[in-house]
Amino acid sequence: MSKKENFRLIVLSSVDGFEHEIHHVQQMFEDGLELFHLRKPKFSTRRLRRYLEKIGSKYHARIVIHSHHELATRFKLRGIHFTHSHKKKNFLINWFRLRYIRMRTRDLTLSTGFHTIAELKDYNDKYDYVFLSPVFESISKVGHSGKFNEDSLKEGLGKTSYEVIALGGIDEDKIEKAIEAGFSGVAVLGSIWKSKEPVEKFKRIQERCQQLVKMQ
Repeated sequence: MSKKENFRLIVLSSVDGFEHEIHHVQQMFEDGLELFHLRKPKFSTRRLRRYLEKIGSKYHARIVIHSHHELATRFKLRGIHFTHSHKKKNFLINWFRLRYIRMRTRDLTLSTGFHTIAELKDYNDKYDYVFLSPVFESISKVGHSGKFNEDSLKEGLGKTSYEVIALGGIDEDKIEKAIEAGFSGVAVLGSIWKSKEPVEKFKRIQERCQQLVKMQ
């Protein structure tokens, strides 16, 4: 299956939302959201556990968590995401913890994020997919603009063995550019959570992805 046929649409959580966000996420799952990255860097284990408990268990297999990775086995989640701080601090401790978690849940996926094209060259088969950011001007972070040259981006994506997901400034009008560049999918954040109607916004982006993939 080609990258375009298997094009992913991933929704990232807001950094600190809770009750209202959970309601919207539940609805997105019902409307076909296949992969949700739960990123709450300020949440304690207890608060993140409460968040997961409020989401229907039938959707847990579509969730990837960015912190408190031990919850992945308890809730039978889709996967875990290794952040920059995980890779930088206590590397050996985190890596052994990761190996233990994955031994207990062999189907658990592992993802991480990159910020340079050079990082795509050193392939690590432990990662099922990676984010590359910021690709376009950020919607959620003022002043964070895309930093990749179009030609070098296409070249880097064409040579890497990673499944690379575009992150940063993704909205309906950027999806076609992401496909043309060679990305395997897009991750949306600000375009969803800065919208007055997050679920309707998700559905429009989802529809646009489906339309463009069919046209390829």
